[in-house]
This record gives sequence, C-alpha cells and structure tokens, in this order.
Amino acid sequence: MRTNRNSFCLLGAAFALLLTAHGLFAQTEKPVFEEWMVLVLDGKPCGFGSTITTEIDTPGGPQYRTVIVQEFVVKRMDSNLKITETSKVTEDAEGGVLSFSESTSTFGSNMESSGVREGDDLVVSSRGQTQRYHIPRLDALGPEKIRQMSLAVPLKPGQAFTFNTFEAEYPQAIAVEKGTIVDQETRDVRGTERKLWKMTSELSMMPGVSSTMWIDDKGNDVEALTPIPGIGDLHEYVTDRAECMKEPEGVEIFKQSLIRPQIAITSPGEQGLAVYRLTLNDPGKKITLWDQDATQRIITTGPGTCEVQITAPHITANDAQWQLPHEDTPEVHSYLQSTAYLEVNSPEIQALAKKAVGDEKNPVKAAHLIEKFVRAYITQKDLSIAFASAQETAKSHEGDCTEHAVLCAALGRAVGLPTRCVLGLGYIPPGANDPALSNEDGGDTGIFGGHMWAEAWVGPNQWVTMDAAMHGFDVGHIAVTKTALDEINPLVDLQAPLLELMDNLKIEVEKVVAKSDMPQPESTPKPTAQISPASTESPAPIPKTTSSPPDSRHPSVD
Repeated sequence: MRTNRNSFCLLGAAFALLLTAHGLFAQTEKPVFEEWMVLVLDGKPCGFGSTITTEIDTPGGPQYRTVIVQEFVVKRMDSNLKITETSKVTEDAEGGVLSFSESTSTFGSNMESSGVREGDDLVVSSRGQTQRYHIPRLDALGPEKIRQMSLAVPLKPGQAFTFNTFEAEYPQAIAVEKGTIVDQETRDVRGTERKLWKMTSELSMMPGVSSTMWIDDKGNDVEALTPIPGIGDLHEYVTDRAECMKEPEGVEIFKQSLIRPQIAITSPGEQGLAVYRLTLNDPGKKITLWDQDATQRIITTGPGTCEVQITAPHITANDAQWQLPHEDTPEVHSYLQSTAYLEVNSPEIQALAKKAVGDEKNPVKAAHLIEKFVRAYITQKDLSIAFASAQETAKSHEGDCTEHAVLCAALGRAVGLPTRCVLGLGYIPPGANDPALSNEDGGDTGIFGGHMWAEAWVGPNQWVTMDAAMHGFDVGHIAVTKTALDEINPLVDLQAPLLELMDNLKIEVEKVVAKSDMPQPESTPKPTAQISPASTESPAPIPKTTSSPPDSRHPSVD
C-alpha cells in the first residue's frame, strides 16, 4: 500500500525537475519497489507517474533511494503546458532522510533544489540560496520507510493511521499524513470489477484536499482519486510502463477555474469601493482571505461564507516617508533579500531595475515606474509559462500574471524598494483585455480567476500596488495571501489556500461605489523629515505576511 501524497502538487503547477547527484559511495544496488501509474484528468489521459526504489549497499549499512517522476500535459486556453517533476530521496534503514533533490521542468522555467542532512538540520539549496530547517532525522520519514509502514496497517474497517512524512517539494516542515481504511467494496476499475479496500488520506500541507485510494488484499495500489479544486478529478491507475509512455491527450484546466459573478462590474478602474460575498457549497469550510490593510477589509464571516470590502488606494508621492534605497533593517529584510525566484543580485535584474527607475528616489514614483516598465517589457503575454523566476522572465520577455508580479518585485528590491507578492483573484470585465476570453467564458458578467500582483512598501501601513499584467490595481482584486517569496520552494504555501478556496466558489457583487461618489480622503501632511539611506532610524514594523500551507500554482488570469 502506497499512500497518495503527490497528486495535489502534480497539478498545482511547476516545481521539480532533473535529478541532482549526491556523493554516495554505493557499491551495489538492487531493486526494491517499482510502480507505474497513468494519470487521467476528467476522463482524459494527461500523463504518468512512476516510483522506483533501490537498496544501496554502503559501508555504513543499507540505504534506500526512491526516485519519483511525474509528467503531465495540460491546456490553458490555446497554450499546452508540459510539466516534468522529479524527486530523489535517499534515506537510511530507519527512514531518516540523508539527502534529496527535487526539480521541475516546463517551457520557459526550470527549478531545482537539493538538500543534505547535517545533524538534526536539513540544509536546502536552490539557485544560490541556502536555508537551514530544523527537522531531526526520524521526525519526517523517507518514502521507502513510509511504504513499509503503510503495508503494516491492518486492513480492517475504521482502521486509522498517521505518518510523519518527508516531502521533497516541501522540505521546510514535517508533512503529517492522516488516513483511514474505510471498508471493502466492489470497484469498477477501467471496465473490470474488483473487490478492493477503500481508504482515504489527507496531508497537512494540503488542507482540505483529500485523496481516496483502492488497494488489493496484499496492499498493492490499484487506483487513486484526488479532486483538484477548480480543476477536476485526477485519477491514477496502476499500469505498465508501456502505457505510461504513450503521448497524453491533456485536458483544459483554465476554463474550469473561472468564476462568474451574478452581475458585471462596469469600468473597475473607475470604482472606488466594492463589496463582495464569497460562498462555498460546503458550509463546513471557512473562507480565509487577507485582512490586514486598508485596501481589503473583511466585513462579516460565517459558515462557508465571507463578505469582503475592497477599496481603491489613495497613496500619492507625497505620502512617501523615506527615499530610495531603503537600508536593510530587520523590519524590511525579508522584503529586500534575494530569493530563489527573485534574483535581486543578478546583473541582469540590477541593470533592468536601473533602466526602469533611473535616478528616482521617491518610492511611490519608483513603484509606478516599475509597473509601467514591466508591462511594456513582457511582450509575449500568454499562459504557456507555469511559474518562472524574475531572471528567467527577464531573458524570455514572456509570461502571465505571475511572471509580471515576480519581475516587479525583483526590480523593486534591486533599487532598495521593499516588495512582496500577492496571490488572489482578479476580475476581467466583459470585453476587456481579451474579448474572446471574456465573451466566451464570462458572457455579460465578466470573470474572476486566480491572479498574482506585487506590492511595494512606501511607509508604515502603506503598500503601493503594482499590477503590470492588467491595467493596474482596481477593486476587482481580492487578496488571499501575501508573501515575501523567501522560501526555497514557496509554491505549495502559496497555492494551497487559493486551491482550497476555489472549491465551487461563488462570488456575488453586493455593492459598487464610483470614485466620484466616494468621500474625499483627508490630505496627508508631507513629512517634515525623511529617512535617508544612511539613517539609523527604523521604520514602523511591517505586518508579517502569511505563509499558509497552493502553482500547483493555480491558473492565473492575465
């Protein structure tokens, strides 16, 4: 029995590729376990998954190397997206993870990470960035040990199990898997009826996403089913390698994720305020949105519902309380540092930032200049890129909203402007941006879809929005989570809350107020003293962004 822990990340979107060798001194290897599964999304083959484990004879005792490969093809409107994810984990006989590598390959983006154990820590590296995570050796067990433990679970109705697992795509924490053996049942598996054991499983890093598996009397996998919110039902069927090597058909995942409000928002950029009611079909689920700044405020919450107010910001150049560049103080450090996706110290990013901002010192004006620059710089605007880094985007000039957002954030940090990225929902009115998309999928109401943009900190409790993919920020933006993108692999944390929200979500427009009808904001007095780059004065603390447990990046509206 192999518990199913990979389906969510598989369709979440690009993270994980080529194997990275680790210096093991193995003399002999022998096969231990091999499994091939064809992936079927909404009835259409979209790829395959394989798990191959070998035992390695070393002077220190046996070790186990497990290689997991997942390859799938999906369609996003007119763009085909092929993603290959590969992870390799080496563990000792007790299941302690010794080293790992994890990689993703897709058109326009390659992401690799690797880690080695140093005592009770895992030291993880990616693109020149290194982070140390305190995870004692036996606190998160490797895949072969988990496989052995799962085979030992008694097959009887109601039998529960809990495993503390290591996930290569999420090395920063222990992934707790909880499941239950439900009962035996007769199951039609691809046209053949079989009596199988049914079991359910959920992983802590993917809250709200539950998988159902069917296994035989010996604990061998037969089928797995994982509903991917906003995308569809992913089936995995155990088969042979020959079937897995066939060219997959792929399936459209973008249109399924779009949400149509009951009425259209006319000219969102001219509106000063909007109130939305979000509702899930499951009243037992809680809707969690961002609620820590003046732009977005939660009005009411209830079982499976939430009322949120979005207000167009009123920040001007006169509101800036310091000048570029901001020094790297503890309060802003996470919003200035170079990361795996924001390669701030890259000569190419540094040169682009200088070109975008020039000699401008006012952070508000600099943010607007960066937004305008990135909008023009990314000339090929399509959905063929899964999630590229700032440097990859700088080279390709291509991408959707995520590529616009990360490039804005990186250019800001390169000139000393603290930035963060926002993942949420964006609105396209009927006929706007892409008339074919809006007319076909939104009709007269327009559409909401997964979206990302960036923000720049310009003073206490003041963030200037940068949405270069659309025509700037407006009341059609609903934030789910905000992040400094400072983890080695932040995609799971980013995508999980959005995917959980997209499960049969409904959005109602309750109120819209035009800017012309809004009360005029009180004028903000210009500061008498500004914080200079050399100043030792610290700004007011910035609210810490959430890193809740996401891609796969969800398809993004562009």
